[in-house]
Amino acid sequence: MVYHSLSEEIVGILKKEGACSREELASKLAEKPNRAILMGYLRCLVDLGVICSKDVGRAKLYSLKGGIK
Repeated sequence: MVYHSLSEEIVGILKKEGACSREELASKLAEKPNRAILMGYLRCLVDLGVICSKDVGRAKLYSLKGGIK
């Protein structure tokens, strides 16, 4: 399975929705990736500075840079 457009799809969902948890992102993606693969992409996008994350209870919310206040 090739996930070449997964990062663009994640960014597109966050542009549309604002902030989402990992579960919300997984449910909105066209292809349902493995949890570990999705977490790898999310961590990489955070490290690259494309998106940011915030801890909310036991969950993390992901949004585009500057989206979570």
